[in-house]
Amino acid sequence: MLEKVERRIDPSGQRMIDFIQRIYDEVGPRLAGSEEEIKAGNIIQDELTGFCDEVDQEKFSCRPGGFLDFVWVTALFYMAGIVAYFVAHPLLSSFLIFIGLGIYFVQQNLLYEVIDFLFPKKTEYHIIGKIKPREEPQKLVLLSGHHDSAYEFPLISKLGGKLAILIIFAVIGAVLSIFLGLLTTFLQLYLAGQISQVDPFTILRMFQNFTILNVIDFIQMILFLVGTILVITLALFIRSNKVVFGANDNLTAVATILECGRFLSQNRPNYTEIWLISFAGEEHMRGSKRFVTLHQKELQKRQALLLNFECLNADLFLVVTVENMFLAKHSPLVVEKVVQAANKVNVPVKVGPLRFGGSDAANFSRKGLHATTLFGLANTGVPHYWHTLNDTPDKLSGPSIANAAEIALQFVYDVDHPD
Repeated sequence: MLEKVERRIDPSGQRMIDFIQRIYDEVGPRLAGSEEEIKAGNIIQDELTGFCDEVDQEKFSCRPGGFLDFVWVTALFYMAGIVAYFVAHPLLSSFLIFIGLGIYFVQQNLLYEVIDFLFPKKTEYHIIGKIKPREEPQKLVLLSGHHDSAYEFPLISKLGGKLAILIIFAVIGAVLSIFLGLLTTFLQLYLAGQISQVDPFTILRMFQNFTILNVIDFIQMILFLVGTILVITLALFIRSNKVVFGANDNLTAVATILECGRFLSQNRPNYTEIWLISFAGEEHMRGSKRFVTLHQKELQKRQALLLNFECLNADLFLVVTVENMFLAKHSPLVVEKVVQAANKVNVPVKVGPLRFGGSDAANFSRKGLHATTLFGLANTGVPHYWHTLNDTPDKLSGPSIANAAEIALQFVYDVDHPD
């Protein structure tokens, strides 16, 4: 049986709420690469300077539009594939749709930046505060969140987690269209071969083949009609031009690592160095990717453990084992330690995959680093007010955020003093 421990954080979470309110009043929404994102980072840097031994501002460049707006490139290839099919080029049709689907896969799931060059370049800044242990550092723990905020996702407001179903249907439809285009090409070649044969039943077989082709054309028409509706809907409404404030997603995480940092600076671990990281550019998943590229060798050498936080105003906390969208499997070691810490501070958590959405921890785990995310969810299966204009400080629950901070502190001390 795990020994329960006393709480270390004000259970009201009021100081964390006050910090989020300050960003609301002084900065507002913080789109990746914007002046507002930089301003928020400067405020976080000032906060960290008050209690950290070292604070760094880490600059990186990227093209944020490549993460979501690639959908228009995918849609263009899909529509070109439809046109090619109905001007008697089914093989070209399959090729074009395959390219469109491939762009979706490599940009969205693998986080490769194949077509990012089509979008404007931006400069962003991570903020990193470091707290040294009492003795010579033997271990390294990273606690992280992100301070940028997202575009509004209108389809999330309407569909919630069911948006994933819409995307899955669009992908399945595209795959079927590729297959039928290849099948049509094969049958056309087969038919051409039959014509050259001297056979009294050639005309009958031609009729049968034409019938099959007509059936395929009919199925394709249905797939293309449904696919066009889905693809255009996703392209038009996956995001609006409005930027949400992002109180829950993800200033709750930033406030949490600040609160933990204040406590840890006064109650230092013996052997564990702490990095408090506020990532920029999480909403396009390039920010933490740049961080990992720069620090991977050091993190591997020091066997660093990352506990990332997302959307901590929650009905339940999920300790994430797998991020399906980004094909990232998280460290069983970190997952186990987070669950152990949550049990000690008497905060219920669930353990399992994150089926929709993602987090900065994915970029760590995809490179073989030890990481996971504590992801706050509503009972509906998605975070409260996620990517909506209602994600404002007045909706937050201080006690929920305080619970996450308690887990984080216990996680640090468990790493420092393993049972």
